[in-house]
Amino acid sequence: MNRPMDSIREYMQSKPALKPIYEAAKHFRDWARQHLQIVCFLIKVVVPIILRTRTRPVLFYRYVGMGDIICTFPAVEQLKKRHPDSEYIYSCHPEFACLPRMAGITSRVESFRLNSIQNYWTFAFEAIYEFIHDDEPGFEVFGKKLNEGSVIEDFGRQHHVVVSDSHPHLQVDSAVLAGVQSILKKKNCPQDSLLVIHCGPSWRVREFPAESWAILIQKLHACGFSNIVQLGTSDHSCLGMVGSMNFPEVTSLVDQLSLEESIALISLGRLFVGIDSGLLHVAASLRVPSVGIFGPTSPQYRFSEKGSCSFVVSDVECQGCHHRLPRLHYESGCPYDIACMRTLPMEKVLEKCLSKLNATKSN
Repeated sequence: MNRPMDSIREYMQSKPALKPIYEAAKHFRDWARQHLQIVCFLIKVVVPIILRTRTRPVLFYRYVGMGDIICTFPAVEQLKKRHPDSEYIYSCHPEFACLPRMAGITSRVESFRLNSIQNYWTFAFEAIYEFIHDDEPGFEVFGKKLNEGSVIEDFGRQHHVVVSDSHPHLQVDSAVLAGVQSILKKKNCPQDSLLVIHCGPSWRVREFPAESWAILIQKLHACGFSNIVQLGTSDHSCLGMVGSMNFPEVTSLVDQLSLEESIALISLGRLFVGIDSGLLHVAASLRVPSVGIFGPTSPQYRFSEKGSCSFVVSDVECQGCHHRLPRLHYESGCPYDIACMRTLPMEKVLEKCLSKLNATKSN
């Protein structure tokens, strides 16, 4: 049975003359709910900070993308030096709230959109630092062209601080690590020579085909590397519920670990293999030897050449379309059926994996 509000909504949506009224009411409701959240946050968090420290807090903001959030941290560390007497708040997607804590940025992590604060509540903060990509609205104010450096350097340049393009370190909690070790033991999965793979789900244009993953896993088994664990989740923060790839030859922990537990597991790995995703940035931050598989994106705009990651990049002519404007691959669909990932040779990925594994064995 429909609730009264559901019936009212259905009725208004069914009447063309009432639709503008319904949309206006919905917009006002969302606006009021958002501002109520901000007011509660100001009363519960910001006001006590001001009363205790006599200084307004500093707010850092990047709401989407686990890898993006990690890449802001070098700039954040430099920006904190401008406000040595302030307390710091980082606002990001709630699924990624552990990241600022693990990087030592701040223990105060919130999850709200910035636009309400920018329009009405900026006076409550000493400073607000938003981090945006070079094709997002507002970037033109920085007077920078596309593709002049890594995203880490870009985030620093936006706020006039110079940073290294190296990924920040993430600190794994010992209790979380012990819990993950216990999970591996229950799965009869030894920690020695542990290979961790992440196949997605992600935007379709970033995914390596399932059949290529299956052959790669078989080849690694044939080379004596059979201790493989698969990480991931079926609930993508932007795409919603998306089915994950399944392989009988690996130990699947898909949908079984929190993000912090996944990070702890990656820290135990001898090798991490994955598509361009937040977990690849995690592996870089943990200094775990890694192989990243790239098609529409280009690793030089994501990772340092001096880091622990090696990359396999498609050689099709349109490779790197993500860094061009407009981004055809998600605005209107890839006109080439994602040839960059579909035709990328599995043998190249295997070669990089074996090279990394042999290097770690010799060390």
